[in-house]
Amino acid sequence: MKINNINKKMEKSNYKKYKCDKLFVYGTLQHGQSRNYILGGLKFEKATLLNYRKVEPISLGFPFIIHDEGNIVEGEIYYGVGQSLINQIDMIEGEGRLYYRVLVVVVKLKDENETDAYTYYPSEILIKNYT
Repeated sequence: MKINNINKKMEKSNYKKYKCDKLFVYGTLQHGQSRNYILGGLKFEKATLLNYRKVEPISLGFPFIIHDEGNIVEGEIYYGVGQSLINQIDMIEGEGRLYYRVLVVVVKLKDENETDAYTYYPSEILIKNYT
């Protein structure tokens, strides 16, 4: 699924006005990884993103996800992520250039309940050059 299709779905659901304080991470922001200090102190738990696949090009040094029916991405969901922290992570992730912050539904492993969360989806350029 191309990012344009994802954005169209979000526009229909009034994505820009939706406020979410949860963040699904699957790479360097995860517990024990190089950028997790940014989320330090926030409550988190294991979660799964359905119908996506994680791509980990060695030449990049960081992963990204792509839409892929039938696959899953294991990661973590963080709670209480305020807007100022989201803005900081947007800058680090190159939101609008390298990645886009998108709203997804994840399944929490502890209780198998679904919840909305933001995550970062790669730009078309990143997908084209590394998949």
